[in-house]
Amino acid sequence: MANTESLRGFLQRTIADLVAIPSPSGQETSLADYVAAALRGSGLTPERDGDDNVWVGIGSGDRCLHLNAHLDTVVPVDGWVGDPFTARLDGARLHGLGSSDCKGGVAGLLWLAPRISPKIRVVVSFTACEEGVGLAKPNGSERMAAMGGDWAILCEPSCDGEGPRLGVGTQGHARANVRFKGKAAHSSVPEDGVNAIHAASRFCAGLEKLNASFPKVELAPGACFRATVAPTIVAGGKLSNIIPDACEVTVSRRLAPGESVATFRAELDRLLAGADASFTVASDGPCAMAARDGALLAAAREACASVGMPARELFVRGRTDAVIFARHGVDTMSLGPGETGQAHVANEFVNLDSAASCVRLLEALVNSLG
Repeated sequence: MANTESLRGFLQRTIADLVAIPSPSGQETSLADYVAAALRGSGLTPERDGDDNVWVGIGSGDRCLHLNAHLDTVVPVDGWVGDPFTARLDGARLHGLGSSDCKGGVAGLLWLAPRISPKIRVVVSFTACEEGVGLAKPNGSERMAAMGGDWAILCEPSCDGEGPRLGVGTQGHARANVRFKGKAAHSSVPEDGVNAIHAASRFCAGLEKLNASFPKVELAPGACFRATVAPTIVAGGKLSNIIPDACEVTVSRRLAPGESVATFRAELDRLLAGADASFTVASDGPCAMAARDGALLAAAREACASVGMPARELFVRGRTDAVIFARHGVDTMSLGPGETGQAHVANEFVNLDSAASCVRLLEALVNSLG
C-alpha cells in the first residue's frame, strides 16, 4: 500500500478486493488469508486459529478494548444488477455483496490496525460464522469475548446518508422450533384424523396478534426499539392425500431491552395452551445495551465532538455479536462504516464518504479511551 493512498481510496480498493472473495458463513478461509496477509504487510503479527478467526493485539495495559468485524456474508438474494462479487462504483456508493455487512468494517479495521495509538490494549479481530446458525464451526466472537475485556466496538453497519451514528443497543435473537402432533387419516375422510397444520395455523395467527401488540419505544432521539415475533419456516405433511400428523413451525423472536428467553418461553406457553405441541428455544443472549453512563459511550460522544460531527444514536433492530460480548460482561456498542438498511439485500452498497468519516471517528474514539 502506498503511503500516500487516501483513506477513501484505501476503502474503495480494499472493499472491492474483499467483495471479490466469496465468504458465506463457514467458508471464510480465503478471506482470512487476505486479512492475515494484509495485517502482516502492515507490519503487524496476527494470530489465526483453525476456524479462520484472525486477530492481533495492539498496545498494552490493564484495560482492554475489542474491535471486531465478521468475515462472513449471507448468500446472494435475487435482484442483483450484475455480479454480486464484482464491486460496482456509482458516485460515492460502492455496490457488492457484503460491502456494508460487514466487509466495510473489515476494510476499516485493516486501515486502523497499523495506525491507532491506543493508551490501552486493543484486540482487533476478524471472525467467522456471524451470519450462520448450526454450522460446523462456532461463531468466532465467542472465542474473542472469552478473552475478557472492558469494552467492545462491533464494526457493524451504523451509517446513514448523514454519516456515522453510535449504535447504543442491539436486539437479542431467540429461535423456537414448535412441533405440533396430529393424527393421520385419508384426506377423503379428514374428520377421522387430527390435522396438525390446522393447529399450526392457529398458532401462527396468534403470533401475528402478539407481534402487533409490541410497542415502538424511543430510547434516545433517533434510537428506537421494538420487539418482534414471526413464523419464518413451516413444514408439515407427507402426501397430498394424507391428513398431516405433524407440523413444525420455526419462530424468530427479537428480544428488546428488558426481555429474555424466559419472556419468549412464557409467550409460547400461553399461545400453545391446550394444543398437542412441544417446543425448544435457542438463543445466544438477550439484548445488548451500551452503559448510558459508561466510559465507552462517553468517549464516543467526545470523539464525535473532536471530529466535528453530531453524536447521533442508533438502536440496531437486528442482532449483532454485541450480544456475545455483553454476555461476557463487556460494555458494547456498534460503530461501523456500512450503511444501515443494506444488510442482506440485493445491490447492497457502502457509501465511501460516510465510511471514511466513520473510520476517522473510530480512530479518535480508540485513541481516547484509557
